[in-house]
Amino acid sequence: QCQLSGLWRNEQDSLMEISAVRNDGGFQGKYLTRVTLAGSCARASPLSGAQQQPGEGGWPTFAFSVRWDKFSNATTAFAGQCFVD
Repeated sequence: QCQLSGLWRNEQDSLMEISAVRNDGGFQGKYLTRVTLAGSCARASPLSGAQQQPGEGGWPTFAFSVRWDKFSNATTAFAGQCFVD
């Protein structure tokens, strides 16, 4: 089973927290980049996304976007795939 909810840390020490994935596959969370952690004004940016529904076959895919409106006028989109044993 692909479990996205929880606290994640990447290779650059940025943090991402994903709330529980809803029945429709949607989820919300927040992203805290290392860039803001290094400064004196660490700020979380909102993220929202969706995960492929269980039982739709194959390896589950997901995507989410982060809106950096608190310190930049930009949005970044991410896509991924879960490979489960």
